[in-house]
Amino acid sequence: MRTAEISLAFILPVLLVLSAAFAPLPLAAAPAHAATTNNILYLGSYAPTTSYPYYKYTQATINVSAYAGGNVTAVDGVTVTPQGYFDVNFSGITISSGQVTLYTSTNAQAAITSGDTVWVANLPTSYIMATVHASSAGPLVNFYNVTYNGMTFSLGNYSVIGPAPTVAGGSYYIKAFFGSTAPVATSAAQVVILPNIEISPTSGPVGTTITVTGSGFSANSPVNLTYYYYAYPGAGKYTYVYITSITANAQGQFTTTVTAPEMHLDTYGASSPAPGTIYFVGNDTATLRTTPTYAFTENPREFIEIETFNPSGAVVSSTTSAWNGTFTGDGYVLQPIIIAGNYFYPNSQVTITFAGSSVGTASTNGTGFFNTTVTVPVEAYGTYPVNVTDPSAYMNFHIAVQPTLIVSPSTVQPNGTVSIEGYAFSSGGPANVTWVHNDGDQYVLVTSVANLTANSMGEFSTTFQVPGWVAGGTYVINASANRANPTAYDTFSVAPLLELSSNTAPLGTQVTATAYGLGNYSKSANIVTSYSPYKTTSVTLGHSAYSVGFAYDNVPIFGGSPANEHTTASATLQAAGYPMVHYVQLYNASTTPYSLIAAVPLNVTGTTNTEAATTSALNQMSSQLTTMGSTLTTMQGSLATLTSEYTNLSTAVGNLGSTLNSDYSSLSSSLGSLSSSVSSGFSSLSSTLSSISSGVSSVQSSLSSMSSTLSSVQAEAAQISSVNSLVLATIVIAIIVLVLEVVVLVRRR
Repeated sequence: MRTAEISLAFILPVLLVLSAAFAPLPLAAAPAHAATTNNILYLGSYAPTTSYPYYKYTQATINVSAYAGGNVTAVDGVTVTPQGYFDVNFSGITISSGQVTLYTSTNAQAAITSGDTVWVANLPTSYIMATVHASSAGPLVNFYNVTYNGMTFSLGNYSVIGPAPTVAGGSYYIKAFFGSTAPVATSAAQVVILPNIEISPTSGPVGTTITVTGSGFSANSPVNLTYYYYAYPGAGKYTYVYITSITANAQGQFTTTVTAPEMHLDTYGASSPAPGTIYFVGNDTATLRTTPTYAFTENPREFIEIETFNPSGAVVSSTTSAWNGTFTGDGYVLQPIIIAGNYFYPNSQVTITFAGSSVGTASTNGTGFFNTTVTVPVEAYGTYPVNVTDPSAYMNFHIAVQPTLIVSPSTVQPNGTVSIEGYAFSSGGPANVTWVHNDGDQYVLVTSVANLTANSMGEFSTTFQVPGWVAGGTYVINASANRANPTAYDTFSVAPLLELSSNTAPLGTQVTATAYGLGNYSKSANIVTSYSPYKTTSVTLGHSAYSVGFAYDNVPIFGGSPANEHTTASATLQAAGYPMVHYVQLYNASTTPYSLIAAVPLNVTGTTNTEAATTSALNQMSSQLTTMGSTLTTMQGSLATLTSEYTNLSTAVGNLGSTLNSDYSSLSSSLGSLSSSVSSGFSSLSSTLSSISSGVSSVQSSLSSMSSTLSSVQAEAAQISSVNSLVLATIVIAIIVLVLEVVVLVRRR
């Protein structure tokens, strides 16, 4: 990018020559093409006017010159005024229902060919062919609007009206394609696409990122983007010109960004500076054609809020609109200043300085807005600049530091002590500190606190003990020298104090609760804030009387409405309840529900019947828990015994099964031998029968053993209640059935 500073005397003639040299040239007649009846599209200009029918239509015979994505500038080489929308008219064709897609093409063939590009697609033909009556509301009213690729087209009266195609610079035919089998209509004239640019956004502060989009330039050709502005320092006039080179792509398009330059709009001494204008223009170096000029409005920095406060929290100076050096307000030491600005350098940090020292920073958003609060530093009496600086420039205003008195803490109780700090008084001058109050009734009194001498910076400090008899409410500490010197004040509040005659009391004894600093009367006092010029401010001292009550652990015990001359109230209560820490409370009985004012603890000592009963109950509970523990231990032992016995029972049942299997095997073997003996001859029958008899004896012995085992099982089952008697009965029945089967088998043998 190259930047140059050029005088107005030089730049204007150059721009005029360039505008004449770069003006669009009329083209020769379009070449002949295959146009037949019912396939001709007419191109023209649809220009808004100020009278009915609010438009002017001009049809082209040879060509229409239009800026890419913009308006028509000439028809058949004749400039149209005003410039109109690009109009494609379908009255020369027979159109079918459905949708239509428009193409740009470098040939006039009645077909879609290679290189043809879509301009706008899916336009309802019913909208295009609809009859639209122009309205007195203006041009294009009641047309059907369709948006495609961010461009809006108006349909009706056989026309598609909208921005020109955004293709590379050159001459194009327009083709309409109605479907896969429908014929293609083509235009008789051509559209000459001229280079064009768009800028976004069109306004903002210095430092705004401006996106410049170009179209209609020569394909793959260099483009010079120029932007410039005029400046007016003093009596001269200068033009600042910036030029950047870009190469358009194959479609003659480009996108680039530039930063809005610093125009110093707010530093020329104007009380309300006007916005500045930055002009943008593109130059197609291949065709020497220039784009229309577009403007970006740069807004000057401004303060949209400055607000200062005194130590009492009151606003003393404010503005909602100020520019560089146009505002001066009063400020108080260690008190806030609210500063809000707009149109500063976006997305950056601003630094705030007071008399050259940094007092804070803030961040701007995308539009250059910020809002922050800073504190007036400790400075002597006088007027100081406050600068707000961003990365490009600064704005300033002034604060006149006033004598400042700060009382802390802001709330105390009777007999409490406050600290008093004075700033920005006369260097080495006197400072007479007074307490402005009412007398507990209806009169305003002034009581001297201290007579001091300020140091070289005008600073001093002292303390003040608030009397115990004071009423609750608001009071003033004032500091002044004499009528020729500054004065300052600050307020503080007295809150009620609750005290007990004793904070520890045996059960049943009496305790007195006393409240101090109760509100009893309010009175307005005029406080002098300045002697030259003479200024006063009204402050309400104290506050109105109200009813108070006392409570013990949130239970009201006493209530009343003290008379106006009283600032205290008291009640006698009895230490009661369980020996522990209880609370005595003071509440405002004038509110519904009551509101708590203060509370103090009371430690009640001693014992009560309730305590003894509670101790006995706890001891009894402890004994019961011990017994329950012992019982639980016993139950755990019984459970272990049951588990062991269940294991023994399971083992016995397993043994019984094994014995039965062994005896059955022996019996089967004997029966086999018997069968063998019968086969060998009757002679061995006697021996076999003896063997069977022996087997039967063995079975009897086994049955005897089984009987013993069953007795053991029954004994075990008697100890475990969870064993089902039905299971035992089943086992016995199964054994009996097995024995009967053996006997029957023996008899059959």
